[in-house]
This record gives sequence, C-alpha cells and structure tokens, in this order.
Amino acid sequence: MRPLAAHANLTICGLPGIGHIPYGIHMCHFYRERQDLVEALVPFFIAGLHSNERCTWITADPLNGGEAKLELEKAGVDVDAAIHSGALTIRDYGEFFLEARGMKSRQVAERWLAEEESAVAQGYSGIRITGNASFVTPETWPDFMDYEEVVHRAFKGRRIVSLCSYDARRVAAAEVTAVVGRHSCALERPDAGWQIVNDFRLQQDPQPLWTGR
Repeated sequence: MRPLAAHANLTICGLPGIGHIPYGIHMCHFYRERQDLVEALVPFFIAGLHSNERCTWITADPLNGGEAKLELEKAGVDVDAAIHSGALTIRDYGEFFLEARGMKSRQVAERWLAEEESAVAQGYSGIRITGNASFVTPETWPDFMDYEEVVHRAFKGRRIVSLCSYDARRVAAAEVTAVVGRHSCALERPDAGWQIVNDFRLQQDPQPLWTGR
C-alpha cells in the first residue's frame, strides 16, 4: 500500500501519531467514553481551523453542542469568533437531519458538495466535517450505511476531510465490518498516539460517483 504522504493535496489530521491526510478522505473511529470523543475531535477541528478549512461538527450524545463548544474553548479556540466568521459550525444531529428528512442519500451528499464549493469559492482550503452516529437505531441502520457508502464515493477527489464517530459499545462485530468497509480508513488509539488500522479503500476505491453538481 502507498503511504498517505504519497497523495497530493494533503492537510493536517491533528491527531497525535497521524501527520498529513489527503483531501477526499472519509475516516471512521470507534469510541467508548465521552472523553474519547473529546480527545479525537477537539484536535481534529483545531487542525482544520489552522488549515483554513470550514469546519462543521454535528454533535450527538454523549457530547452535545454546548459541551463541544466548551471543550474547544478549553483547548484555546475562540469559538465565538470562529462561528461568527463562518469558519466553524456546531450543530445537533437532530437539527441537521431534520433538514435532511425525506432526502435520498445522494441528495444529502450533494449538500456537502455544495458546501465544499461554497467554502472554496470564499477562500477556504476546503471543509472538515464530523458526525457521531450514536443516534442511529437498528431500524435506521441500513439507510445510514447506504448514506455512508454514498458520501464515501462522493467525497473522493474533493476538498473534504471527514471523520465519523461510532460508539463501540453499540456496534456489533458484523456492523464494525460494515462501517469500516464504507470508509477510506479506520483510526484507533492503542497507546499515546493514533494510527491508521485499515486504509484498503483509500488505495483501491473506484472513481467517485460524480465529480460535480
């Protein structure tokens, strides 16, 4: 497999142990505690803000929007200024998916592509997004996996960096395989540093489903 550094158009990941990552990457990780989310997502977004990326954090239990804002502030981010400038958006999953209700997976993916195009047109390097899938129920799991597959293909080759969070206590072994198989790579933190544990799709994926709107 080629190392990540072999890809063009790199940006900083922000997680200790992982240096640069390519734009178009669609990553996932599994957490167990609220603090696991903090330690992954706070440095991830700090790196995005430092890299002139428009950042969107879609929150869900066990780390809601107000708590996410507080954790960023504790890390030294001027959250109010970032939100006011448009560089940072923190939204609850209910608000985001209420707007997307009734849309097909491809339509939601197109919204992200429109967000990327708008951000780049305004001078941003790209967009950085994350969402916590703790709200997904057994009934909505198949549709959410379809969404993950569609956005995975849609993001490829775009100025987008994404990291999806899954509660390891709520995801069965067979579901872990489904999640990892719909992402460029999976991340884990076995010790003080992070590492990529699966980047097969990053190297082997076909062309994206579409290249523009």
